[in-house]
Amino acid sequence: MESPLTPAEAKLNERFASHEAQCEERWKTIFVRLEVMEKKMDKLQSVMFTATGTVIMFLGGIILTLLNG
Repeated sequence: MESPLTPAEAKLNERFASHEAQCEERWKTIFVRLEVMEKKMDKLQSVMFTATGTVIMFLGGIILTLLNG
């Protein structure tokens, strides 16, 4: 049989419940922001790969031109 909560315990319980709700909302916001950042990083990676390929092809073209020239 549980004893009733004291006023201090009831207030602490209420504050803890409020804290849990705030933390849950913060974590949701953090995860949404992380997903957005992940998408941006994927796009940046694609751009970097494309730029790297372009530079390699450009330098390869110059080397071939110099060798055949």
